[in-house]
Amino acid sequence: MESLCYAYDFAVIGGDMRQVYLAGELARDGRKVCHYALCQETACGYQADLLSQACDLAPSIICPIPMSKNGNICQSALSQALPIEQLLAHLRPSQTFFAGCVPDGFKEEAIVRGVRVVDLMEDTGLALFNTLATAEGALCEAIKRSPINLHKSRCAVLGYGKCGCTLVSYLKGMFCQVQVFSEQDAERARAALVADGAGDLSTLEKSAGDYDFIFNTIPARVVDAGILGKMKPSVTIIDIASAPGGVDLAAAEEAGRDAVLCPGLPGKYAPSSSAGAIKEVIEKVLDRRSEE
Repeated sequence: MESLCYAYDFAVIGGDMRQVYLAGELARDGRKVCHYALCQETACGYQADLLSQACDLAPSIICPIPMSKNGNICQSALSQALPIEQLLAHLRPSQTFFAGCVPDGFKEEAIVRGVRVVDLMEDTGLALFNTLATAEGALCEAIKRSPINLHKSRCAVLGYGKCGCTLVSYLKGMFCQVQVFSEQDAERARAALVADGAGDLSTLEKSAGDYDFIFNTIPARVVDAGILGKMKPSVTIIDIASAPGGVDLAAAEEAGRDAVLCPGLPGKYAPSSSAGAIKEVIEKVLDRRSEE
């Protein structure tokens, strides 16, 4: 088998602290690991000097969640960017490529090259687990930035998808009064079972001044200058949606409202737990492949 010629089992490339912990978890399991462009030095495994070397050393390549931003691999270790096209050029037939939110074009071209592509965020279990770390991180950011307790505060959660659902559950567990806003009838119906109320996004502006905390999960501009102007001066706005987020941050600053976009919360607040969940998915995929 071609895999016998590889010196390592896994190559971990780029990312945040999740990838650092993941490299350590794999190494502790007796797997041979090489890595490149990790955000922090680690004694686990071999540090490759070049991206091409890392890709040549292992049959399984693991990249970040999300995999890329602006066409480059997400990483903070190197001053120069790592274009995803450069990574694609170094992948070899029969390799298995793991990452989250893999761009369609990259995936299609990799498959043409004979590479098996696994989008980690298409695993339902991992996607749901990711919402736990995201919600906890959002609460941490809110607590750090606000002079008031979350306990019994008035909160608005915009959107009730996977992250919104988990976030509302956490807030209710802290005895917050929670109102959900969504454009989707099905989301409002589900939210009404758990939250204190659920309304259409078009009604947010009318009650915007009622809330101590606003949590946005919708990856589209939903909080503009008009809505920001109706909010309390003391409001804390936490945007956990995918970039560029749903809050007009420039308008928030001009209006004197405390608003922040918080990407990568699982990597910041729960990297070890998140790495363990990622590892489970990777092992599940490889175990299934070995049985084929």
